Amino acid sequence: MKMHNGSIAKVAVIGAGTMGPGIAQSFARHGLEVSLYTRRQETLDRALRVIEASLDVFIEEGLLGAGEKEVILARIRPTRFLEEVGAGADLVVETVVEKKEVKQEVFRELDGICPRHTIFTSNTSYLDIFSITPRPSLTAIAHWFAPPQVVPLVEVVKGPQTSEATVEAVTSLLTAIGKVPVVLNKFVPGFVINRLQRALGREIFYLLDNGFIDAEALDLAVKASLAPRMMVVGVVQRYDFTGLDLSARNLENPEFSEAPENNRPSSLFGLVEAGCLGVKTGKGFYDYSGRKTEEILKERDRRLLRVFAGTGFCLEKL
Repeated sequence: MKMHNGSIAKVAVIGAGTMGPGIAQSFARHGLEVSLYTRRQETLDRALRVIEASLDVFIEEGLLGAGEKEVILARIRPTRFLEEVGAGADLVVETVVEKKEVKQEVFRELDGICPRHTIFTSNTSYLDIFSITPRPSLTAIAHWFAPPQVVPLVEVVKGPQTSEATVEAVTSLLTAIGKVPVVLNKFVPGFVINRLQRALGREIFYLLDNGFIDAEALDLAVKASLAPRMMVVGVVQRYDFTGLDLSARNLENPEFSEAPENNRPSSLFGLVEAGCLGVKTGKGFYDYSGRKTEEILKERDRRLLRVFAGTGFCLEKL
C-alpha cells in the first residue's frame, strides 16, 4: 500500500467503543497490524469479545475459514497506553467521543508520539477536525458506518490543506481492504449520508407523529421499494428514469405540503424520555426484550452480509 514515503502496514485505532472494534477487525482481516487503544480495561475486553463474535458470523456465512479467526485476532494488539498504539503507526484512525476538545487533545498527544509520516484520520460524524489537527496536510476525515466491518462505504473528506498524497494513500488503503471510499472535496457538517438521513428523518417523524402510519409499516414500505431501488439507481440517477421534466413539475406542485422543521418530534423524544433508547435498552420503536444484545447484533450483521454479498454488482454504473 504505497504512500508518498513508504507503505501503510501498521494502523492505530484510537477508541474501542461502538466503532473501534469493527474498524480494527476490517484492517486485521486484510493482513495489517492493528493497535486498538482505550483507557479502560473493561472496554478493551468487551471490544475483543465483540470482534470474536463478529468473526464467528463471518465464518458462519462462509466468508472466512474457521482457521482464520485466530490469525486475525493475533494481528490486533489491545492496549491502554497511547505511547504503545502510536509508536510506529503509519495510519491513525481516531474514533473517540464526539467532543472537539477531546479529539484535539488526542491529536496533540499523538503528534508527539507518532512518526512524522503518520497520517491522521478521524471517524467524526459532524465535527470540523481540520481546525484542531497539528498535521493539516496529513489529516483527512474517514467516516465509517456501523457496523464498520460489514458496511462498505467510508466517506473521505478533504480539509483545506489535506495533500493529494494523503487522500490517495487513504483511499487506496480502504479500497485494498474491500471498502468503498467516496471523496468529498471539502468539509460540510454531516457529510453526505448523515445529511440525507437527517432530511429523511424529518419526514419519518412527521409521518409517525401525525399518525399517518406506524413504524413497522413504514419500514416495510421502504424495504419493499426505496431501499432495493436505490441499490440500482441511487438517489440522483432515479431522476433520469422518472424524467427530469416530471421531477421539476412535482417540485412545483402546490398541493404537496412539506413536513415542518421539528427538532423535537414526539415519536422520538417520548421514547427517549421513557428510557427506551433502542437495542441497548431492550426497547425503542421495536421491542427487543428477552434477547441478548450480542445476538441481536449478530442477526443484523448476518442479514447485512447477505445483502451486500448479493448486491455488489450494483456498485457498477448502470
